[in-house]
Amino acid sequence: MRLSARIGGALVLATAIACWAAASASAAATARQVATALRSDPVYVAESQRRLLTVPQRGQVRLRIVDADIGRIQIAVVSLGRAQRAGGLGALANAIDQAMPGRRGSLVVTTGSGFHVVTSHRVVEPTAAAVRAAVESHRSEGLDAQLLAAVDGIAEVDPGADSDLNAPPPSTPATPRPHDVGDDIGDDFRIGLLIVAAAIALPFLIGAIALLMALRRRRAAAQDREELDEGDARDGLVALGEELEPLDLDVDMPNASPRGREEYERVLNLYERANRLLSTRDPSEVEMYEARRSIEEGRTRLAAARDALGAGQT
Repeated sequence: MRLSARIGGALVLATAIACWAAASASAAATARQVATALRSDPVYVAESQRRLLTVPQRGQVRLRIVDADIGRIQIAVVSLGRAQRAGGLGALANAIDQAMPGRRGSLVVTTGSGFHVVTSHRVVEPTAAAVRAAVESHRSEGLDAQLLAAVDGIAEVDPGADSDLNAPPPSTPATPRPHDVGDDIGDDFRIGLLIVAAAIALPFLIGAIALLMALRRRRAAAQDREELDEGDARDGLVALGEELEPLDLDVDMPNASPRGREEYERVLNLYERANRLLSTRDPSEVEMYEARRSIEEGRTRLAAARDALGAGQT
């Protein structure tokens, strides 16, 4: 702990140390509780926060995690009081992460209004930006919509397990030892055990392969839907531009309606915003959502501009 100036003697320093120790103990206790829950469930919601994320909504978030980035996203919804007692939301998030050694991917801790992300890799700022974009674009829709969009955004920028800083080092082959008769018998026994273990594990392996294939099919279907949505958005942008062009002359007329000009400028700004969002080669889900919203609002504003210019409204 660093102090910017000496403050009034030993009593103040002792009080500060006691408060820091109490906050650290509170953070550790809360972190252990949340970490224990997250080991068996990727979504944790404190009892006091149940109204923010209902049981069906939690199920939707869990399914989205499985579909988008299985095993690499954990979400904890905690109370503001717990976060403050732990020294802040960031301190609590780091304490939870430290209580989960070997955790992979991204940990999102939120109070419903504040968000903090801890990653096991170096792609920190893109991950935080994905969460910010998800929250801003779904602010009026509730925490469930924000978290669903955040899961999609995090999955898009996740570099994968190979980039984790806590990834285990490659194993070193053991030095072979001379074999004798006893070793040969032991080897035969181990081979028998391996055969039995393989027979037991085979059904589980088949099930895992089937699950993996199903997940790949779902991802392929989701990618096809995204490509269709992107094509629809680009077609809508082109249509908006074609409908906007005939109003250029009406706006330049000396007696053009001021309200019509204002609506025209808004449509033009919305068109340019959607065009920027769709200008990348592979726009994200957040960018697609914002582009579609700009196009829809632009069409509404375009109708208002057309009516105002046609009627000569002031």
